Amino acid sequence: MVAAISTINITKRFPRTTGYRDLLPFRERKWVTAVEDISLDIEEGELFGLLGPNGAGKTTLIKLLCCLVLPNSGTAKVFGYDILKDEQAVKNLVGLVSAEERSFFWRITARENLRFFASLYRLSGRQSKERINELLNLVGLADEADIRFQNYSTGMRQKLAIARGLLGRPRVLFVGEPTRSLDPVSAQAVR
Repeated sequence: MVAAISTINITKRFPRTTGYRDLLPFRERKWVTAVEDISLDIEEGELFGLLGPNGAGKTTLIKLLCCLVLPNSGTAKVFGYDILKDEQAVKNLVGLVSAEERSFFWRITARENLRFFASLYRLSGRQSKERINELLNLVGLADEADIRFQNYSTGMRQKLAIARGLLGRPRVLFVGEPTRSLDPVSAQAVR
């Protein structure tokens, strides 16, 4: 049986820049290692948590597995699809709930945001409408769906991020700080 997620010595380094001089071509680059030689296997249906202090590489590992950044060495597979060779197949299998509010359009409503992201999944108009309504009900935003994102509380923004992560019916859902900014009742519902 193929593991849901399998990483093989995956490593990611980023160039360290402290100022514009570090960007000059003749300067020697200094590197920061965010993820180093991680190997793991996660089976389908398993809940797996990455715990560690800020800067430990948790978000970087998730971004590697979602094909948002490329590794410097090693690789990973999602249901047998290589993140380097089968990028589109991997992206079709994964969903990401990101706490980064900049990933939404602030001047449009929650429903319009979800409609935009549904179009990226190539959902038809009818499929999109049904799925968006289903998810808005699931996360408790149905009554606030036509309010601009900029007017949402931090907790409401997190709920919308969860809805967006589930939009494409992913087989693997990556969630960074899933209960961040949620009230106790909403946090319990997510758990």
